[in-house]
Amino acid sequence: MLHELINKYAEFLTDNDYHILSYVEKEPEHVANMTIMELSQQCNMSKSSILRMAKKLGFSGYSEFKYYLKESSAKNDSSGNVFELSENDIKRTVQLFDNQDKQPIYSLIDEAETIYAYGTGWGQQNALQELSRYLLSMDKRVYLIPSLRELQVASKNMSSDDLVIIASLSGDLDEVTSDLKKISHQGVPTLSITSFKNNHLAELSTYQLYFQSTDFGFAYNVAHKSFIGLHAIVDLLVRGYLDYKM
Repeated sequence: MLHELINKYAEFLTDNDYHILSYVEKEPEHVANMTIMELSQQCNMSKSSILRMAKKLGFSGYSEFKYYLKESSAKNDSSGNVFELSENDIKRTVQLFDNQDKQPIYSLIDEAETIYAYGTGWGQQNALQELSRYLLSMDKRVYLIPSLRELQVASKNMSSDDLVIIASLSGDLDEVTSDLKKISHQGVPTLSITSFKNNHLAELSTYQLYFQSTDFGFAYNVAHKSFIGLHAIVDLLVRGYLDYKM
């Protein structure tokens, strides 16, 4: 399995490698039939970066890497892999968190007059409710914003002494872009929490935290997304802040 190779060679992989592999893990059968140029365009990475990544995983080149993906897809029984995928999401989220400089984020949380938190979906709002519950026990109150309209209203009263946290699965949110730009223009620091990929929300935010999210199946006419990485990053953030305070 590809995730086993990733875990085996994790110490040699860079963030760019993980960005490529994140796409590959979501579409292994599709990537198995791609040229290196096509994958390069999909990931917005150079061909040499993809080739280096393949060699770090022990392959002689991209062709052998593709062959491995085809063979793995043929042998794969997805019904037995959902728990392994969840475990991999947690491990990768921990790695992403460890590679991030969290001190400025902890400082912002500590000094913020008001913390605003906005989740772009029900799952994201759930995770931010947990964040609010944890921080409340540390005398930090979080104002949970239930909808985009309320975010627009609240932004009128935000200042540079506040902090805005936005959680999103994809980070590609055209409807929030103009509001986030307005908030940034007011000098309000922002923290985005998104899945690990190049995304517009992360680019517009002052600070970023990333988590791993892998699809784990299609059933009842719905593609099921894993939020275990999002909950893991919230838990890690709280633990880190608590350690920072103590």
